[in-house]
Amino acid sequence: MISVVDERRALLADWLEKKTSFRGGVLSIASADASFRRYFRLLQDGKSYIVMDAPPDLEPSLAFVEIGTWMKQAGILVPEIFAHDLDLGFLVLSDFGDHHFQDALGDESWNSLYQLATNELVNFQNSLGSAEEKLPTFSKSWQWKELDIFRAWCLPDVSNEEFQETFNALVESIDQIPKAFMHRDFHCRNLLLCSSNELGVIDFQGAMFGPVTYDLVSLLRDCYVENGEDWISREVASFQQKLITAGLAFAKVETEEFMRWFDLAGLQRHLKCIGIFNRLKIRDNKPNYMNDVPRVQAYVETVLHRYPELKSAKTLFQKANIQI
Repeated sequence: MISVVDERRALLADWLEKKTSFRGGVLSIASADASFRRYFRLLQDGKSYIVMDAPPDLEPSLAFVEIGTWMKQAGILVPEIFAHDLDLGFLVLSDFGDHHFQDALGDESWNSLYQLATNELVNFQNSLGSAEEKLPTFSKSWQWKELDIFRAWCLPDVSNEEFQETFNALVESIDQIPKAFMHRDFHCRNLLLCSSNELGVIDFQGAMFGPVTYDLVSLLRDCYVENGEDWISREVASFQQKLITAGLAFAKVETEEFMRWFDLAGLQRHLKCIGIFNRLKIRDNKPNYMNDVPRVQAYVETVLHRYPELKSAKTLFQKANIQI
């Protein structure tokens, strides 16, 4: 019996041969991610391309095309789209190679790489100023939608009413943080080092108009990379100064307030991530992500210990059933 995955690969090969100029190429698996998307590398006439397979009923690709076009026009290095069929869920993209930010950290200057990445975040917020008009807003209802992943998969015996009462102050506080373009998954596996001073940005289809510190916390408190808290605090202050230098007035607040924005946005994100990693193990039989949960759990506990007003959230978190 041919699996659904194999059927999609056969459909993809047929599309490439009959509907595009990429005939006669050789396909090989490049990567998969925590969603239903997967990626192939296509070699044709000595050139390499990336082919995205995104089942349209599970991972629609229109946002990837629209947001990617907008980012490219703003001078951000995102994959060029050479061919696509949104009804089938197939796209042929430029290939940024395999030298991910995470890999580069092992053999390059740590600080210079992070400076490159934080400079790119400033560029996002400075160059993509129409984000409010072009992107969905990271609203309170969206926060709750994400937090409910944590409740459903880690606190299944806690009622929605109790959960919302516990985390309502967090959601309200995050909603007050100034908003700008938010990649929403700006971490070491979605950045590729294309040259010594240029980062290729991928996986941006979920971008939103959201908290100005969200991408920074995705980067500095990365689910897949260990960074020290003292170093993180210095980087947060440095990033705030970069925003001020770039003329972004919302950054002109006390350093402690900006750090609070960073912490709270990160708490919401990391609770969601723990919920997703638990779901991947329990529902999708993808247990490997659980290897990173202790790191993410430590991030959550750092913030819960830092702010007395999160005492009830800290108590509830201690009851969570986390599948390590």
